[in-house]
Amino acid sequence: MNRVFTPVGMPTAVFSPVLRAVSLMIMLMMLAWPASMVRADARIDAANAVISAMVSDMDSYLTTDAGDASARLMTVTRMLDTYFDLPTIARFSVGPYWRAASSEERLTYNETLRLAMIGTVVNNFDQLKGLTFTPTDSVPKGDNMVLVRGHFSDKSGQRSPVMVGWRVITPIEGTAKVLDVEIENISMLVTQQQENLAIIRQNQGRFGALIEAMKAKQTTK
Repeated sequence: MNRVFTPVGMPTAVFSPVLRAVSLMIMLMMLAWPASMVRADARIDAANAVISAMVSDMDSYLTTDAGDASARLMTVTRMLDTYFDLPTIARFSVGPYWRAASSEERLTYNETLRLAMIGTVVNNFDQLKGLTFTPTDSVPKGDNMVLVRGHFSDKSGQRSPVMVGWRVITPIEGTAKVLDVEIENISMLVTQQQENLAIIRQNQGRFGALIEAMKAKQTTK
């Protein structure tokens, strides 16, 4: 006959439910902990992979770049569309005013911001030459984001190293993409959002004023 061990002074009727509850909690923790670790590792791997692919892609182009403007424009456009989450960047960059914008304004702003980003990279393309990216670490941020950190160094040694952090969205389903770039711990997306909100507020909350300002700035370049 099987006997159940019961601590002295604790009735079997009381001990058994407590033991079962504790055992169940332990088993659930054992199951959940490895799963969360695997999920975190998978997110980090996905984030590292997209940054590695992007840097490799750019390095490959830079080795053959002959200064052709149209080729640069095509390359930068393809890379931004491939590696960056442009729709999410657009929404975040205008904060609460995204909800107030009309469907047409949202579409127009998405494309205007995309062209502005492409133009900025193309206009500063030569600064990318001679740089090497060295990753240092990758840290999960929340449930769906990973910060991949590292630094750019100049092969010639003429420019000081620059700390860079890539905030990568890592959805459970879908492709990991870059949301933000931090340079020396300063978020480029937050900086852009602050500038955008200032323009909108200076124009009585009119979302279209931001689009007009961005287009005007592009035509002056």
